[in-house]
Amino acid sequence: MSLLLPRTLLLLYPKLKIPKIPMASNLSTLSSAAPPRARLRGVVFDMDGTLTVPVIDFAAMYRAVLGEDEYVRIKAESPSGIDILHHIETWSPEKQRKAYDIIADYESQGLDRLQIMPGAAELCGFLDSKNIRRGLITRNVKAAVEIFHERFRLTFSPAQSWRKCQLQQP
Repeated sequence: MSLLLPRTLLLLYPKLKIPKIPMASNLSTLSSAAPPRARLRGVVFDMDGTLTVPVIDFAAMYRAVLGEDEYVRIKAESPSGIDILHHIETWSPEKQRKAYDIIADYESQGLDRLQIMPGAAELCGFLDSKNIRRGLITRNVKAAVEIFHERFRLTFSPAQSWRKCQLQQP
């Protein structure tokens, strides 16, 4: 069927230019002319939704920080998502402290339910077997990174937390 597709396309679109695909006999010359591929040296991961199953109700957290009216207004302006940390940076120091306390409370509760994403440990094992480094950059608090390392015995180096505030370990 795939061999018929180009003919069908040519019948429907006679001026369509379909590039020729090299035959197996020509592959050796094609591969020798290609530049060498760069070796993958490392992979950088995020935590929420990548290495870990999302367990925090972000909409509830945003509502608690912003208030219902502000949350609805910002969500309407940016339906693809709210960058709450960026938004908080524009506030007074006192209002920022209160907001970060609320976020820390939600994240602390999330640490109790922290789960590794299915397949993440196997992927890390594969990368280790190929000597490919694993790094981590996250907006989670540093304590979340430390608990992730301890609980799942997967160490990422470097592991950078965007926010330096500490939570009490559960």
